[in-house]
Amino acid sequence: MKQLKNWDSNTWLSTRQYINKFINFLGKVAPLSKKTAILDIGCGRGTIIAKLAERFAFIQRPIGIDIVKHKPQSKKIKLIKTDALTYLRSSNQKFNLILIKQSIHFFNLKEVRQLILYAKKNLNKNGYIVVFSLNTKVNEWPKFKSFTDKLKKSLKKDEKIIKLLKSLFKKFRISQFIYKVHLDKKYYLKMLKNRFTSCLLNFSSKELSEGIKEVNHNFKSKINFKDRLICLTYKNK
Repeated sequence: MKQLKNWDSNTWLSTRQYINKFINFLGKVAPLSKKTAILDIGCGRGTIIAKLAERFAFIQRPIGIDIVKHKPQSKKIKLIKTDALTYLRSSNQKFNLILIKQSIHFFNLKEVRQLILYAKKNLNKNGYIVVFSLNTKVNEWPKFKSFTDKLKKSLKKDEKIIKLLKSLFKKFRISQFIYKVHLDKKYYLKMLKNRFTSCLLNFSSKELSEGIKEVNHNFKSKINFKDRLICLTYKNK
């Protein structure tokens, strides 16, 4: 699959309002303090851990890993270009929080099993693994028909991953993060053009252009919807 480069750049996921609400939610499912050591898997530009570092002044710089190389958003964080399995397999570093936000779907089921086993190995006692994934039952993103078909297929895979995670965690908490999105249609069309989600990566330029026209025709100038994520929280006891 082509690399996803634009999911956290110029989307609602990169806004101050979204990040603040997400961090507030994260703090409710996993305790955060200046002593918290964090690993963010699939961190993108490190926007979330940069904001966390600003808020909590961590003793240990949060680490973000991603297969795409990005320039750190802050000197208070460390970004590493690598894949999660390679990093966790070779690292002896322990963390209080391992965050996997909207990146678990890039792994197949065998890799998910390995990822969680390695993550547990690198987790401190009373540490947390927190996984966020798209709600597989309800998705309100404005979509064109072929985008809808691709997303449905992807969400079926996500359902299998979530089922596997539950069996691997055994004891876990499940919750839901909901963010109300308000966008100008022109802004959202630009997001589609920039392929803000992995479901759009393999569309040809012609297919994407036709899909954008479809969304432009079917939606009003102001787009409002709820972005819904399932959150699975595991605590290492």
